[in-house]
Amino acid sequence: MNSKIRVILLFFVLSYSYVQSQEYRYTETLFSSSLITENVVYHTALNLNAPYLIESNTTNEDLKMDIYVPEGDTNSLRPAIIFAHSGGFLTGDKNHDDMMAFCDSLSKKGYVTATINYRLGFYPITNANMHGTRAVYRGIQDGMAAVRYMRANASTYNIDSEKIYFVGSSAGSFIGLHSMYMDSDEIPSEVGSVSYTNTVPPFNHTAPDLGPLNIGEHLTFNGQPNALVSLWGAIQNPTIIGNNNDKPVFLIHGGDDSVVPFEIGPPFNYTALDDTYGSNEINSRLDELEITNKETYFVPDGEHEFYGTDNGTWSNGTSGNEYWDIVFEKITTFLWEQHKPTANFQYQQGDGNLTSEYTVDFFDQSSGATSWLWDFGDGNTSTEQNPSHTYEELGLYQVSLYVENDILSWDEITIEIYTALSITENEIIDFSY
Repeated sequence: MNSKIRVILLFFVLSYSYVQSQEYRYTETLFSSSLITENVVYHTALNLNAPYLIESNTTNEDLKMDIYVPEGDTNSLRPAIIFAHSGGFLTGDKNHDDMMAFCDSLSKKGYVTATINYRLGFYPITNANMHGTRAVYRGIQDGMAAVRYMRANASTYNIDSEKIYFVGSSAGSFIGLHSMYMDSDEIPSEVGSVSYTNTVPPFNHTAPDLGPLNIGEHLTFNGQPNALVSLWGAIQNPTIIGNNNDKPVFLIHGGDDSVVPFEIGPPFNYTALDDTYGSNEINSRLDELEITNKETYFVPDGEHEFYGTDNGTWSNGTSGNEYWDIVFEKITTFLWEQHKPTANFQYQQGDGNLTSEYTVDFFDQSSGATSWLWDFGDGNTSTEQNPSHTYEELGLYQVSLYVENDILSWDEITIEIYTALSITENEIIDFSY
């Protein structure tokens, strides 16, 4: 084999290696399927029995989640995303179409994902606000228990315990938002021991105290997620958001939502329930506090679940509408931005010597990176952190730096550099001959 053929083959091997090592994990689909472990018990709690009239009529219930992992993945450290379904705290389960689609698609990008059941049930006819508040609070307790479960079992599922995210739809978003923003001194009085009167026997009743935000197992672990995506959600009052509540949040909502208000109003427009404060009010409160660690996607004429579901079920029977892909891509990008490194570099050309003008020194300025892959724009690459490279010709080159961190999240940057003779060197060369 002659030297020219060897050079050509080496170039293709290096090019192939470079392409293969740029996985773009968490943004691109890398795995063909996900493995699902169904009905994992993450929490046991007292569940209100139907018809939900008597708050002390409860049964101990195992709450379950389905956990998705990318099939064939060998990465030992991955972020996790927990999904909580819609249903107004009256209906629904972890097998909603949108929750399963999110879990499967994001697992194939490299995440560990889970869709959860949480406690349902409240009596909406009399004492509706008290019953409704307690239903939301039980859901908050369950959502925080799910986060704690993931942290406690991080080694089992190869999860980075400091990168647990929560995505809630409608009622599930109420859970996520209050998990992020409600402190122990902001718990509504209705979740304590409350006496109330029914219109049917038994007329007089006392609701038991539901306890603190964190109940059940794994209480040494933090129940707050590290970031939140709120799909058409609301909170009891924006004043529960304080200067200390600066964890990343992505608010998605339609301006024409008649189920959960975009601004202020009772859920379902049911006046027996207190006003709630939707995404626009939450965003305004965050602006007021100058909290910038947030994103919004507001569709002025969007209705409830405007991406093509009705209480979590595909409206057309097969998939979401045109907004589904938009929302999915925005969520994908938002979550990736929570854990990616930041690529950056500087460079310096030559040292005043004519022959060294072909050599460029590159200096990594990235943050959070643990590995580096350089493409010098001439077919050559390097995995050194601060390489030097000698070009065969002076000219214009597109230099790219691709970096990864300990969970294989990535970032890249491309800078155009121009290698040329300096003024001093042009003076040295005698062009009179």
